[in-house]
Amino acid sequence: MPDVADSTAVADLALFLAERRNEINARLDEIGRTASMPAPLRPAVETALGSSGKRVRGILTLAVAETAGARPDRVVDAAAAVEMIHASSLILDDLPAMDDAELRRGEPTLHRRFGEDLAILASVALLNHSYGFLSDAHGRMTPRRWPASVFMNRIVGAVGWDGTIGGESVDLHSDAVKLDFETLEYIHSRKTGTLFVAAAVAGAMLANASESVVRTIETYAKNLGLAFQITDDMLDVTSTIETLGKDVGKDEDRLTFVKLAGLDGARQLNEELIETSIKAIEPLGKSAVRLRQLALFVRDRVK
Repeated sequence: MPDVADSTAVADLALFLAERRNEINARLDEIGRTASMPAPLRPAVETALGSSGKRVRGILTLAVAETAGARPDRVVDAAAAVEMIHASSLILDDLPAMDDAELRRGEPTLHRRFGEDLAILASVALLNHSYGFLSDAHGRMTPRRWPASVFMNRIVGAVGWDGTIGGESVDLHSDAVKLDFETLEYIHSRKTGTLFVAAAVAGAMLANASESVVRTIETYAKNLGLAFQITDDMLDVTSTIETLGKDVGKDEDRLTFVKLAGLDGARQLNEELIETSIKAIEPLGKSAVRLRQLALFVRDRVK
């Protein structure tokens, strides 16, 4: 399996991630500062937008767009919108009716800082306005192969009743004792995987990639997203609050890949998924170097 073995490659990836993260953060900060909204809502929205994070999904959008031949700076609004969708989902996931989390990215969760009412409203606002930024990004790029309706439907579907919302509903209303691998895969492919796929496909479509390239990117991102969730399951068991910046041990009452396959089994499955994601993009050649590096970055989160 390919590896980021030498210090030069590691430093190169770290610089790439930092640069793209800074670009996304700068755009999110600008969105928060310039948006017109009432005083009671602004602190919650600005806090959600400014929350520290790896911005993996947004970076994935930029990396795929670059791989497909587009300038990353032209799709930064789409990357920021993907992160707005992710932030919206995290706010909901942390609510007392969901995970009842206390920490997110090292800070009190939004509902604990501003109350459940403003947290929910901030989540809905972020989700709704993300569609506007995605639509604007499409309007600027005007990819001839991918009409706006097709492009937007892919994003909406990723977070709808067969996407993150659907996965969360099954997760909340399933008996962990009776869950099998197929159901667990369904839950996490929706809760985590669909947004990874949407983030990647958005970058490919905005760059006017061919249908075959989009299918290649879908396969890559589907496996990458599931691998990302498995690493989260492992980190929930092996890491600390200080390291992760969020509650750990929250999955004790839920079936996870670690509980189903054991820590070693989950690690092996993670490796296999990363291998599959990297193999999927082999036809893209050298242009996909960043995508290969991102896959290895996901794999190495638990090392």
